[in-house]
Amino acid sequence: MICLLLYLLIILLSQRAHMERVERNTDCTWRCSEGLQCKPKPYSPLSLSYCKNQPVRSAVFDNVMLSTVLGCEGRKCSLQLKIATSVNVTGNIRGISVCVDSAGMMGHCQIYNFGHGARENFTGKQADVQLKCVPVRPGQHVFVTLKTVPNYCKAIRMQRYVVPGCNHKDFRDNISECITGKMNYTVDKARREITVTVTDAPVNTDYNLRLCHKRNVICAGEGIHKTIKPQDLQNSITFQYSKALPCLCIEGWPARVDARRVQACPFRKDFEELWSGIAYDPNKEELIWEPLCPIKASVSLCHAEGENSCRDLGDVFYSEGQKVIFSSVDPHPMLCTKFTTEVGTWIKCPFIKGNFSVWSVTLKSKHGQRWAEILSWVKANFSFSLCETKPFSTCKPTKKITTQTLVDKMRYTTFNLSRGACEMCVCMQVQRVDVQFSVPVLKCDLECSNWCRDPERSYYGKFEKIIVPAAVFLTVLLAAAFITKMTIKDGNKKTLWKKLSEQ
Repeated sequence: MICLLLYLLIILLSQRAHMERVERNTDCTWRCSEGLQCKPKPYSPLSLSYCKNQPVRSAVFDNVMLSTVLGCEGRKCSLQLKIATSVNVTGNIRGISVCVDSAGMMGHCQIYNFGHGARENFTGKQADVQLKCVPVRPGQHVFVTLKTVPNYCKAIRMQRYVVPGCNHKDFRDNISECITGKMNYTVDKARREITVTVTDAPVNTDYNLRLCHKRNVICAGEGIHKTIKPQDLQNSITFQYSKALPCLCIEGWPARVDARRVQACPFRKDFEELWSGIAYDPNKEELIWEPLCPIKASVSLCHAEGENSCRDLGDVFYSEGQKVIFSSVDPHPMLCTKFTTEVGTWIKCPFIKGNFSVWSVTLKSKHGQRWAEILSWVKANFSFSLCETKPFSTCKPTKKITTQTLVDKMRYTTFNLSRGACEMCVCMQVQRVDVQFSVPVLKCDLECSNWCRDPERSYYGKFEKIIVPAAVFLTVLLAAAFITKMTIKDGNKKTLWKKLSEQ
């Protein structure tokens, strides 16, 4: 069964490959079935402009086949339309006319008469006729009209045909208007240079090269283009680029009207530069990302909690090349942007470099009193929470204090800490709450005992208060038991000796 399926697959692939081949034409002669004697005659539109209503017993034209053939003279090739049909010959039909029309081209019409003696021999029979060498262009829409001579109203056949485009392999290599040339390039990332050479370009034609940004189908120019003369095609051309963007492409085309263009994009898999276009507007408190390439991506803000961890802050935006704006954002080094595409995920923290923070908090102590001072460069609202740190865990709020306070612009605000703050490993968590996107700031530099500064030592310190007294108590208990046992043993020995001496 498997062998049969493979055999059928091979047959289908071979038939498809055969169908994709373009026939080579070497003869432009109009051909008819042997003995019909087709003779060309000048076309007269007036004689065929009106049709006769004489009834026709059956369809005259059967199996009209239209196809494209390749006509070559040396290395110069052109496209031609091949027309093949079957004609039911009757005594009233002296010949046929063929017209090929298309927008933007002159109509190609021709009349072919059947010989008188041959027509009588073919009356009531079906004859095959074939015409080649009608010039067409890649991608052209043509209309073929077949009529009888004389022209009978019910004996007409019209058919539409689309010539294959330049994406056909045989056309790309042989038809001059389809030849775009091939580009080879090398990239020097250190110098930010792209060096391009062109091969297989059209002969005797200047060739244009440029850098462009590709957006969907259109490639918008990046600087002026450079022209290579035919005699200099073996030389290379060097371009400078500023950013290695996935939509930055090299575009080349022959210097002629409506020439097809070809692009090559050296950085199509490089996304790193896309995430650099992040801007922050401090007046509007907006974080803005405008993609330099039309890429599909989901964008969100997150709180960086480690090298590879970033906790989402909600509100995911989906971009297909449009600008993304996050409103009401508090700039902080740990507030980051997460970009996700079908290729992967990237995390960028735009505030990690530079002085973007608009507020700061410090912990202070004096004469046993401890307090926090917060200074803001904008009028903002903050939440203060005390939390207890435990080994291998995040800071969890205690039952002690959670409060909010409004801080005026350019003024200090203090928050007092209780005297018992050092009885456990306590930290202060401060977060701005008058914005939509912010991250908490944790302050743990209280001037407390050393064991509280080290979470692991603090963790084991709690056990010391229990284990040490228990160990002392157990030691005393064991010693008392041992002494009691020894006392009982000595008493028994004395009693035994007394009994023996009495005997």
